[in-house]
Amino acid sequence: MKNLLCYLLAFAIVQLFYFPTWDAGFVTDFTGLMWRLEGSSAWGILNSFGFPSLQPALNAFLYLFYHAFGLNPLPWYLVFTGLHALNGVLLYRFGSAILESYGVRAPQLVAFVGAVFFLLSPYQSEAVTWRVCFNFLFTTVLILSALWLTQAWIKEGLSRQLWGIYLLFLLALFTFELALMLPLACLALLLLFPEGQRTGGATGRQLRWLALPQFGMLAVYFLLNRLILGSWVGHYGAEVHLKFQLREILSHYFLYGIKHLAFSRYWPHPWKEGLVAQLQNPALLYSLSILVGIGLAFALFRFRRWKGEGQAGLLFLLLFILALAPAVNLYFHYLLHIENDRYGYLASAFLFLGLSAVLSLLPPRAYLLLAVGYLGLSSLFLWRTNRWWEQSTTVYYRLLDGFRWYDAPAVYLLNLPANHQGALMFHDFSGKGLAFRDALQYIKGKPYEGNIYEVAQYNLAKPGDDVSVRIDSTRQLTVVFNQWGNWWWHKGLGMGGGYTAESYQVINHGQYYRLLLDSVPEGAVFLYQSEGEWGVIPGEEVRGREGEGA
Repeated sequence: MKNLLCYLLAFAIVQLFYFPTWDAGFVTDFTGLMWRLEGSSAWGILNSFGFPSLQPALNAFLYLFYHAFGLNPLPWYLVFTGLHALNGVLLYRFGSAILESYGVRAPQLVAFVGAVFFLLSPYQSEAVTWRVCFNFLFTTVLILSALWLTQAWIKEGLSRQLWGIYLLFLLALFTFELALMLPLACLALLLLFPEGQRTGGATGRQLRWLALPQFGMLAVYFLLNRLILGSWVGHYGAEVHLKFQLREILSHYFLYGIKHLAFSRYWPHPWKEGLVAQLQNPALLYSLSILVGIGLAFALFRFRRWKGEGQAGLLFLLLFILALAPAVNLYFHYLLHIENDRYGYLASAFLFLGLSAVLSLLPPRAYLLLAVGYLGLSSLFLWRTNRWWEQSTTVYYRLLDGFRWYDAPAVYLLNLPANHQGALMFHDFSGKGLAFRDALQYIKGKPYEGNIYEVAQYNLAKPGDDVSVRIDSTRQLTVVFNQWGNWWWHKGLGMGGGYTAESYQVINHGQYYRLLLDSVPEGAVFLYQSEGEWGVIPGEEVRGREGEGA
């Protein structure tokens, strides 16, 4: 009953902040997911529907859930927010068990505060709202459950607990690659566990029974990757996951920590730029890293002499480092909000437990005041972030519903929104006009058969952002932002100076770009997005100007 009440409380807290996003998140990669699922039989689960990764557990859920509920947003919303609430409860259970083992004062209160820090962090919105992020949520459920069972097995030594750890690890491995951190996390937990609480057997014996089977499973997992996928590492591939640049990895660890603890994504732009620039300065970065490394080594050397709060905080810091390791060499996005926050979802759970444990060293009144103040600030940022999701969803569906040019042989999209403050909309890396075409086919359910040219994408800063379009007599259109704060995108990145396509050229001038057309198909239309609605320029107008200039 106590666990049920805890879950209902966590679920209610999550609903208070996430209800604006109930119909959001069916964007970008979700259309790729539907492309894999539609027309496939259940046998596709075994090869992850052609996706280059061993994820049958993940794809079993996606296949069954999609075929049961389709695009009905409410079931998706309830499952994702329900899993986030469950992760909060599991984090509380794991944290309170560890804190109690280390003899921390008021362990349940400290764990509860850490769990609420986690639940209300604005950086969880991508994992909770984007409907392709089930793997992050579910893997976190499995890892937190396995860690809770690990601490229980260290204390009690029951065989069913050990078998439960094995099963959870296998399920996590075949759900998502974040599970690769679990054997090292269990090892750290085993080696740093309080000696007075260890009644499940000698350390050497527990190491043999826990660590050896887990690392054996890892070896088999990598071998299966090699045999089935042709690479030791799936998903983005070995060229991405096995690319290790020391400066990048060290700077990313600092950036993730500062982002989660100090809300750096919400700082003024010059501050963010300055932070990243400083942490890419080798002299400063390596000096900080050496100091932190020496401090960490010293803390581990004197671990048994620390107070319980310090011991627990150090363990949680190590778990944060290990949980972030599978993703720390991937691109760290700091310019906009939301994007790539999912990579820190699991790691932040341990960071917030550590923050609560360290703050609990303060007098109780100061601890509670700081915790309430921090939660207030975090809640405000989370509410604002989820409002961006709500606004982006409104514009997203308005543009899909407002598209009516199915008879046109070609459509030129002059300013398609890639994201709204980082909340993904029509983000596209292909450069082939797939984002909007796939959304029409899979989300709206009404495919367009002609040619779509996504001439330029941009970041939507406010729902009312718009552009002006001018046509001259030299087969040239000029598209100008009517406000500041936007910039042009192409293939998922800034457009730079422009690009050349098969039948046109784009020259970027920052606040505006020029579109130089070689020819315009008869019956084509040029669409531009203004305040969430489509404006249209018939191709005949451009063709007429083309004729005047001839």
